[in-house]
Amino acid sequence: MSNSILIIDDDKRLRDLLENFLIDKKFRVFNCDDYKNGENLIKFFIFDLIIIDRMMPTGDGINLIKTIKKNSSTPIIMLTALGDSNNRIEGLQIGADDYISKPFEPEELYLRIKKLLKLYSKNADVNRLIFFGEYSYNLKTFQLKKNNINVYLTEGEGKLLSQLIVKKNDIVLREELAENNYEESEYRNIDVQITRLRQKIEKNPRRPVFIKTVRGKGYKLVTL
Repeated sequence: MSNSILIIDDDKRLRDLLENFLIDKKFRVFNCDDYKNGENLIKFFIFDLIIIDRMMPTGDGINLIKTIKKNSSTPIIMLTALGDSNNRIEGLQIGADDYISKPFEPEELYLRIKKLLKLYSKNADVNRLIFFGEYSYNLKTFQLKKNNINVYLTEGEGKLLSQLIVKKNDIVLREELAENNYEESEYRNIDVQITRLRQKIEKNPRRPVFIKTVRGKGYKLVTL
């Protein structure tokens, strides 16, 4: 399977140019135009590499890099303005793996991407596998296995399990699981999905070992 790359930049012309260029290089490319949309995508999906613009109207790329690196080791290339050495230094200090100054040649970016992916590839598969009990879950392929046998999950169940696994052993608020949709019907939908997940994962769904309810707050996946 080809590597997946997320581009977060408010410049549509640049996003489109990079997307077309990287697709030609056989990558799977996703893009979004602002900080908030990028933050939401990163919550639910795992990418092999992320390209982030340093300055965006809706947020600071530095803060987004901090958020990503707090929860994963995904390699990050930061886009900066030409000659902006302070931003480059700050970005590298908080976790960016590389930077490239605008304007740049797409081919140079491609070589930097190849170098980072090669560097990270040795540990990537291990880092994306989360184990709990007899189960393993692959955050890249969204595949759940029990004793190496596939367990079928619907799209909704897989998305929900990914949210719980990304914050394993910590509480995930119902508001987070509902993506800040505060309608009671959305909360009920989350509860139904949790019940279905428990039926597929737990030996006794009424006394769950892995997917725990935190009364009045939300749920958490216990992997310890």
